[in-house]
Amino acid sequence: MIMMASLMPLIQDLLPMILPSSISVTKAGDILPPLPSPSTAPLLVEAEGEGAEAEEAEARAAAEAGKPRIKVISRDAVVNKTDKMCASVLIVKPHSSSSVRHHGEQDAIIYAAAGTGVLLSSPKDEGDEPERFPLEQGDFAVVPSWTEHQALNESEADVLWVIIRSGPSPVEVNLTDWGGDEAKEPLGR
Repeated sequence: MIMMASLMPLIQDLLPMILPSSISVTKAGDILPPLPSPSTAPLLVEAEGEGAEAEEAEARAAAEAGKPRIKVISRDAVVNKTDKMCASVLIVKPHSSSSVRHHGEQDAIIYAAAGTGVLLSSPKDEGDEPERFPLEQGDFAVVPSWTEHQALNESEADVLWVIIRSGPSPVEVNLTDWGGDEAKEPLGR
């Protein structure tokens, strides 16, 4: 025991020299989309590519029916830089919501960087409404692994959340509804 204790200062001095490490910076301009002008702004939905027109029409119909639209921008910020955590940015446009989702085995911490949104969590009992957790700028929330949740923006301004997860890259399982099956076609990031 005494010998090990005497080696600790030496080990602490040597490890930084042996193990490669460097700081990695991701610039906001590489993550966040440019701000479109209101006259040319396309409808942004989670799905991109094939079927995007159908998603866009579906989003417009939902908006006309008074339901929140899926209108979300999700970008990786720090991914595969460490084996223990990663970060992404989620922007939820006004009067819209993300899909219902969970992060598999990953725990997540959400930091509300801008706007006022609501983190919805799976209803306690069938037929109940989802639990509501309002998040204002500066608030934090913890989402345990496998917890179904949804981001909701009922305001007139964008909601921007920074999401830090316990794993090297984000796991995002989009569901058809609360307690539903995994969506057949994954929604784009």
